[in-house]
Amino acid sequence: MSLLVVGSLIALAAAAAAWLLRQPPNVPAALPTWPSLGFLYLQIIRSALLRKKAPTNLQGKPIQVKLSGPVRMDDSRYAAFLKLIGLQSIPSQVPLSYPFVEAFRLSMLAMSHKDFPFNVLGAVLARNSSIFMRPLHADEALTFSAQVDPNYHKNEKGDFEIQIVGTATDGSGAEVWHNSLTVVVINPKRQRGGGNKPTAPGQAAVESQKVLAQLLIPGNAGRAYGALSGDRNPIHLHSLTSQLFGFKRPIAHAMYLVARLEAELSNAGYAPKQFPAVFETEFKRPTPLPAKLQAVVRPAAQPQLQCAVLTGDGAKEVVVGRLYSR
Repeated sequence: MSLLVVGSLIALAAAAAAWLLRQPPNVPAALPTWPSLGFLYLQIIRSALLRKKAPTNLQGKPIQVKLSGPVRMDDSRYAAFLKLIGLQSIPSQVPLSYPFVEAFRLSMLAMSHKDFPFNVLGAVLARNSSIFMRPLHADEALTFSAQVDPNYHKNEKGDFEIQIVGTATDGSGAEVWHNSLTVVVINPKRQRGGGNKPTAPGQAAVESQKVLAQLLIPGNAGRAYGALSGDRNPIHLHSLTSQLFGFKRPIAHAMYLVARLEAELSNAGYAPKQFPAVFETEFKRPTPLPAKLQAVVRPAAQPQLQCAVLTGDGAKEVVVGRLYSR
């Protein structure tokens, strides 16, 4: 085969790939099973290439992506998750932070929809609330969905906040898991330097808290958690890719740190015993990898158990959480 023919084939392949990527996202409302990573990231890239404009009235269109039927949790993914977060024993019920790992692909697919007016690659997590209506078990078959709340908000910094609601129902149709994730998209037109800065924990909180564990977060934690959840955002993978977004080192997934915190709570005997059980978390600052952190609990605060992930020296909050039954 001549070099001319080879060059022509390469040019045709490049043109076909460019055409494929330039097509609008094709996000179905219902899927028979979880989307493959290839299909998911094709839609994400297509969405990122669109010239999207944020709505001036902060009112969007409702978007929902769901599975058309029940699916069982992936055994190998679940086992890898338990190992990754550092649980000392296999729990009798699924951790509160695990269904998020299964369902986050639907959330990313919803944010790749042509009607989602923001670039999903520019999104960061701000807060999360997971509710178990009852204990869940790893062998259950559940039907998952993700929905984008069309009522957007601007925070005190002028950035956009979007709510992504994830749910799971059992065979009877009862909702057994409800998750509310707050995603922040940076507003390129906002003035820099505004808003409230994260504060260090107060003296009273420091005096009343108990250190559960020193957390050693390895440099590959972003790649490991991303392989489970499907969240392979470049800021989490390598320093070469994170630098493109202003981070000298890759940063940890916020929900990975939440899972590490929950694991240490469980190891210390603080796993939920009454339901509905709620685990609310707020993300205070990014964590460059690798990192040394602390998992702490503030047992004096009742009936809501206050907990947190702190920097290695205990001076700054990384994640703050509340675990309670309602």
